[in-house]
Amino acid sequence: MDTVNDDPAGRRPLPVDLRDWVRFSTSQAVRVRVQRTELLAVDLWCLEPQQATDVLRSDADITYTVLAGRSWFVTEDGDIGLDPLGSMLVPAGTAHGVDNRAPDPLIVMAVSSPPGPEPVAPPAADDGVAVRDDVPAARGLRAALGRIGRQR
Repeated sequence: MDTVNDDPAGRRPLPVDLRDWVRFSTSQAVRVRVQRTELLAVDLWCLEPQQATDVLRSDADITYTVLAGRSWFVTEDGDIGLDPLGSMLVPAGTAHGVDNRAPDPLIVMAVSSPPGPEPVAPPAADDGVAVRDDVPAARGLRAALGRIGRQR
């Protein structure tokens, strides 16, 4: 399987197992760039218990989705708690931060558009267990995609 995950032109599907990019540090919250195109970026934030990010302010709109753990997002308007699969949109220019007040590690996926200049990080592991190569053909969908491709 091709593990390249930096496709600036955004011209092809790029499957990854996000678990391969999870990294924790006992000294600070860790942000890892997983994928990037010219239009968007996917990052993982990994926070140990009682860690927080610095104050963040981006020129991009960012959607944060909690993948594991319980988070607090601190904004100028107050604190917002999110559990796994909770998500929130932070508009560009909004000061905010991520805070892990829980006893368990926190993993948050951040999708931003437009992306910043940060390069894609190499995976910490290369297990790729969430990406399957042995998927049976989706006959109806594959045929429909073929018709769409011929119409272009």
